[in-house]
Amino acid sequence: MRASTLYGVGLTAEHLQEIAALVGRGGHPVVCGLPADACARIDGAAVLAADLDQACLSQALDRGAGACIEVGSLDATTAAECVRRAAGCTLFLSLTTASAYRLPVAQAVVAVIDGIASLGQERRDDVELALQEAISNAVIHGNLAVSSLRGPTLAALDAFSCDLNERLADPALANLRVGIAVSIDDAEIAIEVIDEGPGFVPKPRAPTAASGRGIGLIESLAAAWELLDDGRRVRMRFAR
Repeated sequence: MRASTLYGVGLTAEHLQEIAALVGRGGHPVVCGLPADACARIDGAAVLAADLDQACLSQALDRGAGACIEVGSLDATTAAECVRRAAGCTLFLSLTTASAYRLPVAQAVVAVIDGIASLGQERRDDVELALQEAISNAVIHGNLAVSSLRGPTLAALDAFSCDLNERLADPALANLRVGIAVSIDDAEIAIEVIDEGPGFVPKPRAPTAASGRGIGLIESLAAAWELLDDGRRVRMRFAR
């Protein structure tokens, strides 16, 4: 069962209470900040952060949070929707494109999965690589709509990097969302990565392309995978 307490980092108690009421947890406790005791567990709780940094992400997941949601520019109604979405998952993250780009999200998520499912080093590496590829796709080709690197040349790399940095500097694009939903049962581990980009239809990869959506890599690492919502959501499945 999900913990009813909402923890807020960088949010006021009033803002947390507003979100809690919209979630349907009005009257349940809200706590500003994480527990001062570094060993204190918050198993299943939702952590809402005004802005997400590596320390907050690590502390939330290391203590057993079931959700870590970067509020950013979200209104209270949308933040509450994220909390409700998390209730059906083993682990749920919602963060901005900028945060998904700069934080070691795949590593942090797979550490949680490993703690539950005991993957072993080789399988842990495979799941992390597939998840990192899916997150990169969601950020670069999804929300930022940056085209693949065109050819293995320095000029192509410079153009790709320039395009990427310009789009990350655009607040409208940097604040688009990336969601990660993990569900674990006795048979499998299912991971979804969701973006808000224009969508994606797989095409044969050009032999000269130096980067791409990495679908082939995901296909080789996951037991099964599928694209949903016109390519804005990839679902990967791994046998336990």
